[in-house]
Amino acid sequence: MSKILVSGCGITFSGERPTWSKVLRISGYSVTDVSGPAISNHLILNQLLQKVYEENFDHVICQLTSFGKLDVELNRENQSLMNNDSLRNFSYNGYWPSSHSTEHKVKRDYEKYLYSPSLDEQDTIFKLLLLQSKCNESNTELHIIQGYPLVWKNKLVDRLGIDTKFSIYEMYKNSKFYMDHDYSNNNTVPNKHFQIYFAKHIAKEYLKEIKPALEKFYE
Repeated sequence: MSKILVSGCGITFSGERPTWSKVLRISGYSVTDVSGPAISNHLILNQLLQKVYEENFDHVICQLTSFGKLDVELNRENQSLMNNDSLRNFSYNGYWPSSHSTEHKVKRDYEKYLYSPSLDEQDTIFKLLLLQSKCNESNTELHIIQGYPLVWKNKLVDRLGIDTKFSIYEMYKNSKFYMDHDYSNNNTVPNKHFQIYFAKHIAKEYLKEIKPALEKFYE
Protein backbone atom coordinates (compact mmCIF):
# COMPACT_ATOMS: atom_id res chain seq x y z
CA MET A 1 0.00 0.00 0.00
CA SER A 2 1.33 3.44 -0.94
CA LYS A 3 2.35 5.68 1.93
CA ILE A 4 0.99 9.20 1.53
CA LEU A 5 2.14 12.31 3.40
CA VAL A 6 -0.05 15.42 3.25
CA SER A 7 0.11 18.89 4.72
CA GLY A 8 -1.97 22.02 4.29
CA CYS A 9 -4.22 24.46 6.09
CA GLY A 10 -7.86 23.91 7.10
CA ILE A 11 -8.77 22.78 3.57
CA THR A 12 -6.78 19.60 4.24
CA PHE A 13 -6.57 19.31 8.06
CA SER A 14 -8.38 16.14 9.09
CA GLY A 15 -9.40 17.41 12.51
CA GLU A 16 -12.95 18.49 13.17
CA ARG A 17 -14.07 18.81 9.53
CA PRO A 18 -14.53 15.99 6.96
CA THR A 19 -11.71 17.05 4.65
CA TRP A 20 -10.42 15.19 1.58
CA SER A 21 -7.47 13.78 3.53
CA LYS A 22 -9.84 12.31 6.12
CA VAL A 23 -12.02 10.84 3.35
CA LEU A 24 -8.96 9.13 1.85
CA ARG A 25 -7.89 7.71 5.21
CA ILE A 26 -11.39 6.39 5.97
CA SER A 27 -11.40 4.80 2.52
CA GLY A 28 -8.32 2.74 3.34
CA TYR A 29 -5.44 4.86 2.05
CA SER A 30 -2.32 5.08 4.22
CA VAL A 31 -2.33 8.82 4.96
CA THR A 32 -0.09 10.71 7.37
CA ASP A 33 -1.64 14.16 7.82
CA VAL A 34 0.55 16.90 9.30
CA SER A 35 -1.80 19.73 8.29
CA GLY A 36 -3.10 22.32 10.72
CA PRO A 37 -6.05 24.74 10.94
CA ALA A 38 -5.28 28.20 9.51
CA ILE A 39 -1.51 27.63 9.52
CA SER A 40 0.89 29.38 7.15
CA ASN A 41 2.97 28.01 4.30
CA HIS A 42 6.02 28.08 6.56
CA LEU A 43 4.55 25.64 9.07
CA ILE A 44 2.95 23.57 6.30
CA LEU A 45 6.37 23.11 4.69
CA ASN A 46 8.33 22.75 7.93
CA GLN A 47 6.13 19.83 8.97
CA LEU A 48 6.47 18.16 5.57
CA LEU A 49 10.24 18.55 5.62
CA GLN A 50 10.45 17.19 9.16
CA LYS A 51 8.57 14.05 8.09
CA VAL A 52 10.41 13.37 4.82
CA TYR A 53 13.72 13.50 6.70
CA GLU A 54 12.37 11.00 9.23
CA GLU A 55 10.81 8.37 6.96
CA ASN A 56 10.07 7.49 3.35
CA PHE A 57 6.78 8.02 1.53
CA ASP A 58 5.49 7.15 -1.92
CA HIS A 59 3.55 10.40 -2.33
CA VAL A 60 3.85 13.82 -0.73
CA ILE A 61 0.95 16.22 -1.26
CA CYS A 62 1.64 19.83 -0.32
CA GLN A 63 -1.45 22.06 -0.20
CA LEU A 64 -0.25 25.65 -0.15
CA THR A 65 -2.29 28.35 1.56
CA SER A 66 -2.45 32.13 1.20
CA PHE A 67 0.58 34.34 1.62
CA GLY A 68 0.62 36.73 4.57
CA LYS A 69 -0.31 34.29 7.32
CA LEU A 70 1.59 34.27 10.60
CA ASP A 71 2.17 31.39 13.02
CA VAL A 72 3.09 32.67 16.48
CA GLU A 73 4.90 30.39 18.92
CA LEU A 74 2.96 30.76 22.14
CA ASN A 75 4.50 31.90 25.41
CA ARG A 76 3.37 33.57 28.64
CA GLU A 77 3.58 37.04 27.09
CA ASN A 78 1.45 36.49 23.98
CA GLN A 79 -1.10 33.93 25.24
CA SER A 80 -3.60 36.71 25.94
CA LEU A 81 -3.56 37.82 22.30
CA MET A 82 -4.81 34.40 21.26
CA ASN A 83 -7.33 34.16 24.09
CA ASN A 84 -8.92 37.49 23.16
CA ASP A 85 -9.17 36.85 19.42
CA SER A 86 -12.82 36.39 18.44
CA LEU A 87 -11.95 34.09 15.51
CA ARG A 88 -8.42 32.66 15.90
CA ASN A 89 -8.70 31.81 19.60
CA PHE A 90 -7.11 28.37 19.29
CA SER A 91 -3.64 26.86 19.26
CA TYR A 92 -2.04 24.13 17.19
CA ASN A 93 1.07 22.24 18.33
CA GLY A 94 2.14 25.15 20.52
CA TYR A 95 1.47 27.78 17.84
CA TRP A 96 -1.23 30.39 17.42
CA PRO A 97 -2.27 30.39 13.76
CA SER A 98 -3.15 34.07 13.96
CA SER A 99 -3.54 34.33 10.19
CA HIS A 100 -4.82 37.70 8.97
CA SER A 101 -6.37 38.70 12.30
CA THR A 102 -6.23 42.46 12.83
CA GLU A 103 -8.02 42.67 16.18
CA HIS A 104 -4.79 43.38 18.05
CA LYS A 105 -2.52 46.39 17.69
CA VAL A 106 0.50 44.10 17.63
CA LYS A 107 -0.81 42.28 14.54
CA ARG A 108 -1.95 45.49 12.86
CA ASP A 109 1.48 47.01 13.35
CA TYR A 110 3.17 43.84 12.12
CA GLU A 111 1.14 43.79 8.91
CA LYS A 112 1.55 47.54 8.39
CA TYR A 113 5.23 47.96 9.24
CA LEU A 114 7.01 44.60 9.44
CA TYR A 115 5.51 42.08 7.01
CA SER A 116 7.72 41.52 3.94
CA PRO A 117 5.79 39.97 1.02
CA SER A 118 8.86 39.22 -1.10
CA LEU A 119 10.58 37.40 1.79
CA ASP A 120 7.40 35.43 2.47
CA GLU A 121 7.32 34.31 -1.15
CA GLN A 122 11.06 33.57 -1.25
CA ASP A 123 10.96 31.50 1.93
CA THR A 124 8.03 29.49 0.55
CA ILE A 125 9.81 28.82 -2.76
CA PHE A 126 13.14 27.89 -1.15
CA LYS A 127 11.45 25.41 1.18
CA LEU A 128 9.53 23.96 -1.76
CA LEU A 129 12.79 23.57 -3.70
CA LEU A 130 14.32 21.75 -0.73
CA LEU A 131 11.26 19.53 -0.44
CA GLN A 132 11.39 18.81 -4.17
CA SER A 133 15.08 17.91 -3.97
CA LYS A 134 14.52 15.59 -1.01
CA CYS A 135 11.59 13.87 -2.73
CA ASN A 136 13.67 13.38 -5.89
CA GLU A 137 16.41 11.72 -3.82
CA SER A 138 13.95 9.21 -2.35
CA ASN A 139 11.95 8.66 -5.57
CA THR A 140 8.90 10.16 -3.89
CA GLU A 141 6.21 11.72 -6.04
CA LEU A 142 5.64 15.32 -4.97
CA HIS A 143 2.35 17.05 -5.74
CA ILE A 144 2.11 20.79 -5.00
CA ILE A 145 -1.41 22.22 -5.05
CA GLN A 146 -2.57 25.78 -4.37
CA GLY A 147 -5.33 25.89 -1.80
CA TYR A 148 -6.19 29.48 -2.68
CA PRO A 149 -5.16 31.59 -5.69
CA LEU A 150 -1.59 32.87 -5.31
CA VAL A 151 0.22 35.63 -7.19
CA TRP A 152 3.83 34.61 -7.79
CA LYS A 153 6.40 37.28 -8.65
CA ASN A 154 9.62 35.31 -8.14
CA LYS A 155 10.61 33.45 -11.33
CA LEU A 156 12.08 30.57 -9.31
CA VAL A 157 8.54 29.27 -9.01
CA ASP A 158 8.95 28.01 -12.60
CA ARG A 159 11.34 25.35 -11.25
CA LEU A 160 8.51 23.80 -9.26
CA GLY A 161 5.67 21.63 -10.48
CA ILE A 162 2.92 24.07 -9.56
CA ASP A 163 -0.12 24.73 -11.70
CA THR A 164 -0.32 28.41 -10.83
CA LYS A 165 -3.67 28.78 -12.60
CA PHE A 166 -5.37 26.19 -10.38
CA SER A 167 -6.53 26.41 -6.78
CA ILE A 168 -8.77 24.15 -4.73
CA TYR A 169 -10.92 27.06 -3.59
CA GLU A 170 -11.55 28.33 -7.12
CA MET A 171 -12.45 24.78 -8.17
CA TYR A 172 -14.88 24.71 -5.25
CA LYS A 173 -16.42 28.12 -6.04
CA ASN A 174 -17.03 27.05 -9.64
CA SER A 175 -18.62 23.76 -8.65
CA LYS A 176 -22.21 22.80 -7.88
CA PHE A 177 -21.23 22.22 -4.25
CA TYR A 178 -20.58 25.90 -3.50
CA MET A 179 -24.28 26.75 -3.31
CA ASP A 180 -24.37 24.91 0.05
CA HIS A 181 -21.29 26.63 1.46
CA ASP A 182 -21.20 27.31 5.22
CA TYR A 183 -20.31 31.02 5.66
CA SER A 184 -20.33 30.98 9.48
CA ASN A 185 -17.30 32.55 11.22
CA ASN A 186 -15.89 33.68 7.86
CA ASN A 187 -15.34 30.05 6.93
CA THR A 188 -13.51 29.33 3.64
CA VAL A 189 -13.12 25.56 4.05
CA PRO A 190 -15.06 23.65 1.34
CA ASN A 191 -18.05 21.60 2.49
CA LYS A 192 -18.04 17.83 2.90
CA HIS A 193 -19.65 17.07 -0.47
CA PHE A 194 -16.88 18.88 -2.32
CA GLN A 195 -14.27 17.26 -0.05
CA ILE A 196 -15.52 13.83 -1.14
CA TYR A 197 -15.42 14.94 -4.77
CA PHE A 198 -11.89 16.31 -4.33
CA ALA A 199 -10.69 13.14 -2.56
CA LYS A 200 -11.75 11.20 -5.65
CA HIS A 201 -9.95 13.75 -7.82
CA ILE A 202 -6.74 13.31 -5.80
CA ALA A 203 -7.01 9.52 -5.94
CA LYS A 204 -7.56 9.50 -9.69
CA GLU A 205 -5.20 12.25 -10.84
CA TYR A 206 -2.34 11.93 -8.35
CA LEU A 207 -2.44 8.56 -6.61
CA LYS A 208 -3.71 6.67 -9.69
CA GLU A 209 -5.76 4.36 -7.47
CA ILE A 210 -9.49 4.44 -6.69
CA LYS A 211 -10.33 2.15 -3.79
CA PRO A 212 -13.83 0.59 -3.70
CA ALA A 213 -14.56 2.22 -0.33
CA LEU A 214 -13.88 5.65 -1.84
CA GLU A 215 -16.24 5.01 -4.76
CA LYS A 216 -19.03 4.30 -2.27
CA PHE A 217 -18.87 7.83 -0.85
CA TYR A 218 -21.80 9.86 -2.14
CA GLU A 219 -20.99 13.40 -3.23
